[in-house]
Amino acid sequence: MIPRTIAALQTAYRNGQLRITDVVQTQLERIATQQPHLHAYISWQADAALQKASLQQQQLDANPSALPPLFGVGISIKDNMDVAGMKTSGGSFSQQHQPVATHDAAAVARLRAAGAIVLGKANCHEFAFGGPSFDLPVPPATNPWKAGYFPGGSSSGSGTTVAAELCMASLGTDTAGSIRSPSTNCGLVGLKPTYGAVPLDGVRMLSLSLDHAGPLAHSVDDCTQLFSALCPQAPRAYPLHRPIRLGIPTSHWGLDALLQPEVQSMMSQVQEQLQLAGVEIVPVSLPSLQALHTSSALIMMAEVAYVFGPKVRQNFDAYGRIFRGRVLVGENIPASAYIQAQQDKLRLTQALAHSLQAVDALLLPGATAVAGPLSHVDTFYFLTQPNLNAIANLSGQPAVALPSAISSTGLPMGIQLLGKHQQDHALLHIAQRIESILDFAHQRDQHYAATVL
Repeated sequence: MIPRTIAALQTAYRNGQLRITDVVQTQLERIATQQPHLHAYISWQADAALQKASLQQQQLDANPSALPPLFGVGISIKDNMDVAGMKTSGGSFSQQHQPVATHDAAAVARLRAAGAIVLGKANCHEFAFGGPSFDLPVPPATNPWKAGYFPGGSSSGSGTTVAAELCMASLGTDTAGSIRSPSTNCGLVGLKPTYGAVPLDGVRMLSLSLDHAGPLAHSVDDCTQLFSALCPQAPRAYPLHRPIRLGIPTSHWGLDALLQPEVQSMMSQVQEQLQLAGVEIVPVSLPSLQALHTSSALIMMAEVAYVFGPKVRQNFDAYGRIFRGRVLVGENIPASAYIQAQQDKLRLTQALAHSLQAVDALLLPGATAVAGPLSHVDTFYFLTQPNLNAIANLSGQPAVALPSAISSTGLPMGIQLLGKHQQDHALLHIAQRIESILDFAHQRDQHYAATVL
């Protein structure tokens, strides 16, 4: 059995318990076997992955101490990012006749340089925006915890590939929660870094103001290793020599009214667990939730329409129904509303930073509800009520999703922590401590064999 964490996997490599070539071969076989059921990938490259694995195994046999930090780690890449030798489809029929990419996206190149082995391109909502849709080249990825259920989006395949053990980790993008949503719904850890920390060269941009790239994996330590490769210049953190202080919104913010009862109960239990472990929970006054939501939604919809509106109108039938509908709605946003939203963004970002001065991070749910069936996802679900994930995209602050519990329907639930600008490693240190307190891995191990494998 392949270990789930990078550290355990590489220990097995060094001890001779596992060979890199065998692990990659097993992952590729699982991809082929599970693809008809999970639709996790759009494409994969078996020959190139095995060649890389064989080369790394030779290097390991010759000099184990000279290997890069992510050696032998098979990863998937969301299919809105370029991978040399593979087509970037964005999950859209509109890209079916595009040539293969000649260069890796900058973030992909950094992971490769650190030793990661690219197995393939993960399925995603059309151009990271239109889904889950059933009228695209590949059906929507399903949640490996429960067939036919929403795995989160738009990095849906990224969540599915990792949770179903079709790779060790994935590189996704996040405009309004697209890394943290699949992480929460699939029982994973996902990091949306500080805005601009991870380069977006070679990524099919959706919203210049809100787009981020970052990792999804089984543990905080794995996400930390991946982030270190993606952003080697990020400031390092020092361990806290006092109790962690987490902020929670005061009651007037309106969070409780948004939460499904089971999620609300989960959040209460999480707070109790953390407090028993010595974590301080501090109510903080936050800027208006509705103002945060409105500014984020207006900016995203307007910028998406600016990029894709002319393309959709010129080649309407080449795009999925959900994607083109969302894009054309965005064209109705007047320039004055967009400019006002950008100005509000600056004001709200400053207010959020002020709110976090007295705490180490903000604690929020990873989702307001447990994942439902794919067929029941509303076309404009991200507009009908405030999107808690989108807050960190608007402000640009780092945010990490952590799994916390398993719902009555057998699907994961989770939390997210919002940290301070440029303090990604500090946030990851805090997340690692919270992860150890919640101990989701124990719950997953009890549930996983019967549900996923």
